[in-house]
Amino acid sequence: MDTVGYSKWDGRLEEVPGGHWGRWGQRPLLLALALLVVTILWTLVLSVLFSKASTERGALLGQQDLLRTNSSKQTVVLGVLKEEIRACNSCCLGTQAQLQTVRTKLREAQSKLIQQESALKELSERVTQSLAEAGRDRENIRSELFRALEGVRLGNRSCEECPKSWLPFQGSCYLFSTQRATWVEAQRHCEGARAHLVIVGGLDEQGFLSRNIGGRGYWLGLRAVRRARRIQGYQWVDGVPLSFSLASQQHLRQTTAATGIRGSPMTRWGARTAS
Repeated sequence: MDTVGYSKWDGRLEEVPGGHWGRWGQRPLLLALALLVVTILWTLVLSVLFSKASTERGALLGQQDLLRTNSSKQTVVLGVLKEEIRACNSCCLGTQAQLQTVRTKLREAQSKLIQQESALKELSERVTQSLAEAGRDRENIRSELFRALEGVRLGNRSCEECPKSWLPFQGSCYLFSTQRATWVEAQRHCEGARAHLVIVGGLDEQGFLSRNIGGRGYWLGLRAVRRARRIQGYQWVDGVPLSFSLASQQHLRQTTAATGIRGSPMTRWGARTAS
């Protein structure tokens, strides 16, 4: 088959060598050139991508190194914290042991304090009881001494019997009068009978008086000691201060039962209150 081609030049047909097959021979060259260009482009793209990946990889490696460094530092810090925690735990255990010891000592001290308070209370009760007994003894001695002195002064006629209407008790005579009188009048009446208002010298005498007053009120042989118009205390008619071992202030307010005293021949007389 004839492969002669033609080309147009200066208006004339010119025969071209190769003809139609010459153009087909240029196509592989173009394809190769295109492939080369594509390859170059892909190479450039891959180079750019690789460079970017390398940069990112370097950054990641740097961050990884930084993380490792930070992790190492944090590990060291964590170790220090663990040591501090162990030290704190040990300190807390020691403090707890000391606190337990202090609590034990405190309980022992409280127990000793309770025992001492109990012993002090018992001692206080004994002292109070001893003082009360001493007060009673003093009152008894004073009363007996007063009676003895009165007996000596009046001729020591203690063996005489009590007058009519008088009640004997422990060597003295008592009169529970039914006449109304003031304290001063009652005392004068006692002195006229060589007696005085009753001086309570003991619990036995107080019981005797309480059994015989019959629910009525009587004067006691007590005077109020006043200073600046205020009552500072009380004393018996014999001048001895009142001892509260036998009678309390409440008893003095609520009880006016009294008689006079007659030591030996002395008579005991009590005037009823006007109230």
